[in-house]
Amino acid sequence: MPESHDFFVAADPDSTRLRVRDALVREGYTVEDGAQGALRATRGSLGVTLLIGALAGERTFHTRLDVQLMVAPDGSTVARLLRGSGRAVLKGGAIGVARGTRAFEQAANAIHAELARAGVLTDSAPS
Repeated sequence: MPESHDFFVAADPDSTRLRVRDALVREGYTVEDGAQGALRATRGSLGVTLLIGALAGERTFHTRLDVQLMVAPDGSTVARLLRGSGRAVLKGGAIGVARGTRAFEQAANAIHAELARAGVLTDSAPS
């Protein structure tokens, strides 16, 4: 299971950041700016998830994703979606891991669709 997904974009980092932010917000994430232009997205309640684990609903289950934005040597932008799976075990065992994986895949699909719809996605690959 991939820990990251790279999106190669024919657009500047600022417009890419806005499109990625919009895609994650539509998926129910609260998105904050991070260091060096990165984004930090969270969804659900950590307290509820720790309390009831895998019984938390899809949007209630706590998920955190990070997005790094980089400029490639050819001048294109790379948006890297990152996740951490280590804590998912603490948030509901195997079911928690599966929910974390599903949330990551849904976020990656939403970002892919948004960038493709805008006509700026040149490639996409899990890493």
